Amino acid sequence: MHHNYRWRIIALLFLATTINYVDRQALSFVMTDAGFKRTLLGLSPDAILTEDNLNRFRIQMGLIDSAFKAAYAIGFLLIGWLIDRVGTKKGFSIGIGVWSVASIAAGLVSTVGQFTLVRAVLGLGEAANFPSAMKAIAEWFPKRERSTATGILNAGSNMGVITTALLVPYLMTQFGWRGAFLVSAVLGVLMLVIWLVSYSKPTETPGVSNQEYQYIIEGRSAADTVAQRSRFGWSQLIRYRQTWAFGFGKIFADPVWFFYLTWLPDFLMTNNQLDRKLDLKNFGIPFLIIYVVSDLGSVFFGWMATTLMKNGWTENRARKVTMLICALSVTPIYLIPSIHSFVGVVALLALATAAHQGWSTNVYAMATTLFPSGSVATSTGIGGFLGSLTSMAVAAATGYIVATFGYTPMFIFASCSYLIGLAVIHLVLPALRPVELTAEQLTATH
Repeated sequence: MHHNYRWRIIALLFLATTINYVDRQALSFVMTDAGFKRTLLGLSPDAILTEDNLNRFRIQMGLIDSAFKAAYAIGFLLIGWLIDRVGTKKGFSIGIGVWSVASIAAGLVSTVGQFTLVRAVLGLGEAANFPSAMKAIAEWFPKRERSTATGILNAGSNMGVITTALLVPYLMTQFGWRGAFLVSAVLGVLMLVIWLVSYSKPTETPGVSNQEYQYIIEGRSAADTVAQRSRFGWSQLIRYRQTWAFGFGKIFADPVWFFYLTWLPDFLMTNNQLDRKLDLKNFGIPFLIIYVVSDLGSVFFGWMATTLMKNGWTENRARKVTMLICALSVTPIYLIPSIHSFVGVVALLALATAAHQGWSTNVYAMATTLFPSGSVATSTGIGGFLGSLTSMAVAAATGYIVATFGYTPMFIFASCSYLIGLAVIHLVLPALRPVELTAEQLTATH
């Protein structure tokens, strides 16, 4: 039997990430629907939407989005901890179950309060995706392949956005906004079944040849094997600079990414200077272009860091140089609100999202080498928590900022965030070194 079973696991995680994003992303298209706006604003189905209504709706969406992020942040902490306790398979199953129930409920709501609650539950469940996936990668891949594996996994989030942009506008025209939520929920339920049937650890998977198993554990020293069993709690992890370096990687990037995901359909539909107008029927193509390019960014910048390391660069230098290139590629985005060319706007957005994904791949891959694998889900959870907490504050502010000043301040913020982030990471952790286990910690975990 050929020793490539681990790539099936990546395909499975890619699929899960895609569906995770369809369920969360459906809203950014649904929120362009007039019927949905009237429902949330509590207006009659035939009421006319005034500019005042629309600004109130934007502020509401900012707050609803903020509730999603708050729950997502808490979910990261709880679920990262849970997965390191009950294992990847059970932990992720719980997450998929929770988010699928919330997706179904989203199609049935009729007030702002109900919808806010549903989005919060969705955030709680969806937080399971990345900690589960990073732990699975740490279980299934040798160190030197993790960056590539993470790049492929991370590409699933873009695949989800593309699928949503092609699927949800179509579903909305066929079945209305409620139908769009319900159909995307069905995907989550299917995913739960596939996951339960397909995932197990390498040691419990008959399809893994001895040859492949030896390859997976290659390069893990005896200390690593102990470290794999050693589980740090949050209180221990937050004392390490490594945890903060990873956390800042999320704090400066996540709010920008979430801003694109939530607000781009609205920006492209309401921006009056563009030489082309978008509506539900022609959303698919520009989003397809933006997120396919950003997929390539995810894989390319993951590959780039791996290649530099193969050529003898230290992980520190390879990751930071790659992240610097990513950070510089985002800077021109501040020009977007003043550009008239639709093609120009799509090109700049594609470059910025590709650079974001490259950044994200390297930050996640950093986590698999900085922390012992028994604590990867918990530490990824802490970083995700910090990133989501910042995103929550930015999301709450975005509705007000856009309603008051338009989109310009948001794009200026996006353009410089990564460079500041890289400077902070470098100050916190001048050299990327793994968390060192003391002799007591090594003996305590036996």
